[in-house]
Amino acid sequence: MHRSTREDRAGARLPKRLLAAMVLVAFFALSLSSYVALTRSLQYQTRDEGPNAGYAVELASGRLPTIDTPVTTDARRYPQVVEGLETMVDEPHRDIWTANHPPLYYLMSLPFVAAAGALDAPQVMTVGMRLINAVGSALCVLLVGLIAFEVTRRATTAFLATAVSASCAVLVTAGGHIANDGVAVAASSLTLLATIRILNRGLSPRRLALVALAGAAAAGAKAPGVLTVVLCGAAIAAALLIKDRSGRGVVRALAASAVATGVPGLATGWFYVRNIVLYGDPTGTGALLDKFDREPNGTWWQVLTDGSLWVDWYERLWVPLLAEGYVVVADLLGIVAAIGLLVLLVRRRITGSADPWSRPGWLLLAVHAVVVLANLVGFVAGGGNPNDRYLLPLMPLLATVLAVGVMAIVDVLPVGRRESRADLAAAATTLALGVYAFLIFRWFIDSPTYVGRLPSADARGADLVVAVGVVCGLAAVCLAAWPARTYAARRPLRDQPAPHRQGAGGPARRARR
Repeated sequence: MHRSTREDRAGARLPKRLLAAMVLVAFFALSLSSYVALTRSLQYQTRDEGPNAGYAVELASGRLPTIDTPVTTDARRYPQVVEGLETMVDEPHRDIWTANHPPLYYLMSLPFVAAAGALDAPQVMTVGMRLINAVGSALCVLLVGLIAFEVTRRATTAFLATAVSASCAVLVTAGGHIANDGVAVAASSLTLLATIRILNRGLSPRRLALVALAGAAAAGAKAPGVLTVVLCGAAIAAALLIKDRSGRGVVRALAASAVATGVPGLATGWFYVRNIVLYGDPTGTGALLDKFDREPNGTWWQVLTDGSLWVDWYERLWVPLLAEGYVVVADLLGIVAAIGLLVLLVRRRITGSADPWSRPGWLLLAVHAVVVLANLVGFVAGGGNPNDRYLLPLMPLLATVLAVGVMAIVDVLPVGRRESRADLAAAATTLALGVYAFLIFRWFIDSPTYVGRLPSADARGADLVVAVGVVCGLAAVCLAAWPARTYAARRPLRDQPAPHRQGAGGPARRARR
């Protein structure tokens, strides 16, 4: 637990150099995902790329597909999709089984579908849809850092949280494929960030509008976004009611919550009603489990108490399934953070001092995690696949907790000034995580799972993208290691001591004025 410093007391301002460093870290993550997007062959089933592409093709034709709509068989316009379709051994996998998802991501992909047809270049659709996902994943990396700053009020912790999320292997691999996860997680994270800012700084039309628009995007990208919207609307109402319980305060709280949830509801509610009509539930999960003859994996309680599942889920976020040799890094990160959190708790009990944290923000992230995990446990218990991508909505909380734990260890080291020590430690840890991310990336593209290359893929161009990303990562580390005094907040002139010209009669003269 650290004492409040000038950096901590600076309020809601994130130092510009660390904000720039966080943006550069996000670019580093984007470069790795972009390489996958530009070079890897279409992964029809393993990453759901075929049905996701088929969804966009149906929309381009003016039709909203169902989970039983066949994937396109137009081999002339969509040869990669049809080629993957031919590898499916059963009929259910030849359909657009991802049609239970709302259409936002696929609507965003329509320009690339149109461009592919106009240019007679099918690869434009594949790469374009992948890059949308990659940009969303990179934006999520940046938003994780911004959320971390809002809840910890410490810039170095926020920067480290950004680096922790950028080292997540799932963001690199899943971010480079045709999927709606990047857009969904970015929108969900933005909704959380905007809500936390209302909790910390108060309600304003701009912040409420951001919550509503981000919530509409979250609910329009993936079903878990609906849970985020409802939770954030409830959090805003509760916070405003606690602050003002008068009649006017109640009206203000209910109106703000209505805007935060009503706008997303009006924008996306029709789709979930459609799912209920077609499949019997808002997400279509039951119909999909029946479609693929999935059997239950046990009761809700059995899945919840399966420790090996939770450990595997955590490790899979940082380590691909076949890269078991790298699992020590994920485990070490978790162990160090856990020790740091324990140290933080002990120091707090001993000193009794309080951290400059946003407790409402922490509470919102914690409740959001519980809601997401409860929904996920029910899905797995019913027979769903425990895919590591489903944990990405938890990244704001998970990365922030890991960063707080690591920085707590740094704070107890009796070396140098606290600010300089924190900057150097965050920079060094980020460098180590960046090297790890790059090693995992190299392993992935050289592994047997990276089967085939896109036709006419420009390997040199993709290598150049990664090289630029590495330079961005190194620049971020250098910015983070820069001496803290270069960005420490200056005291306003009115708070500075009076000039030397005041003499013995100075105070009396000011009093007379």
